[in-house]
Amino acid sequence: MSLEIKGISKTFHRKGAKSQHVLRGVDLTVETGEFVSLIGHSGCGKSTLLNVVAGLLSADRGTITLDGQPVTTPGPDRAMVFQHYSLFPRLSLLANVREAAKAARPDRTKDRLDEVVERYLTAVGLWEHKDKRPGQVSGGMAQRAAVARAFAVEPKVLLLDEPFGALDALTRARLQAQLVELWQGESTTETVLMVTHGIDEATLLADRIVVMANPPDPSIIDVIPVEIARPRDRVTVVDEPAFREVQARLLRLLTDGLQAA
Repeated sequence: MSLEIKGISKTFHRKGAKSQHVLRGVDLTVETGEFVSLIGHSGCGKSTLLNVVAGLLSADRGTITLDGQPVTTPGPDRAMVFQHYSLFPRLSLLANVREAAKAARPDRTKDRLDEVVERYLTAVGLWEHKDKRPGQVSGGMAQRAAVARAFAVEPKVLLLDEPFGALDALTRARLQAQLVELWQGESTTETVLMVTHGIDEATLLADRIVVMANPPDPSIIDVIPVEIARPRDRVTVVDEPAFREVQARLLRLLTDGLQAA
């Protein structure tokens, strides 16, 4: 399921303040089966673009299509995981996942719904904690529940807005691995589009990295392929020449962008 982003521009108008041109003529195609990361400095429009793809924001100009169909509103073919897990605090982890999956796919039978919820909570190691509320588990566990919830919707496209940014290094590494395993495993999710600030994370996870610049420059300044075979071992991948080349290229672009800001 190809995601086509064509000519997307977005400006925020604030009363009594100068208009903020966030996105300028964004063109990007994300092919079926791809993991694409968006990287850039704060304020470059990464999350804004993700929200437009999700249907949570409308663009001023341009179009987004998914498998040839226009994207204008949220839909079950796309699921989003935010930096903060955004779970309902009064519901158990199981109920959080179940309610989202039920709302997105109301045609599923109860047995099928129960099967999907158990599969993804088990996949992220939370089935034994399923009856706990978000406030009764760690932040890492809550974020794992958010990932399980997104996969349980069974979207075609998974949208990730810095989902590991607030986690400690060990929890982040574990959840990154679980995410890739779910995406490449039995899930229906074909495509992943992720916002990140992490050079290591982008290089480890993505097939291509989209480098975005701060306004008023054009939004996309480079698209870098990550030509490293999967599966990728986070311990040994750092010794790959391709890994070091991508990191050096990213660091140079981001450093140049910071100096120009």
